[in-house]
Amino acid sequence: MKRILATMVSAGVLSALAAGTAHPAPYAGTDSSRQLVGKWAGTVTHGGTTGDIELIFTPSGKACLITSAGVSTGRWKSTGGAGDFNYKIAEAMTDGSGTQQGWIYIDQNTEAVSSTFTSTGVSHVYDMTGNPQFTQVADVDVHRVAGTPSC
Repeated sequence: MKRILATMVSAGVLSALAAGTAHPAPYAGTDSSRQLVGKWAGTVTHGGTTGDIELIFTPSGKACLITSAGVSTGRWKSTGGAGDFNYKIAEAMTDGSGTQQGWIYIDQNTEAVSSTFTSTGVSHVYDMTGNPQFTQVADVDVHRVAGTPSC
């Protein structure tokens, strides 16, 4: 279990995320939702470690996390206030040899998105059979970068 970024999910929740039903689509017609759409780069800090990440948010509500371990996907939505958002991403958790050990289920909230934003949330880690292993707070600090928001 080389790195922990957020939380793992049981098969039912993972299926819902993959199908896009676990998290409603964003309010794509609002000015505030357009603030989040795009490509972001920065760091995530959890359990005393910090790692580089990229995040992509598409107009259709898809959220992608890009790390050295690969690409993970989920959904994002506006939570009502100008610049207030929530994103949920399911990430495979692997050991040093790349063998999947479980899942991390990331649930982050952010406020006041501009050219930078920070978000915080609790990540839940699950083993391969869906048994909860632990939770961990994760903090994200990113800035907008050039690029097409697709993943």
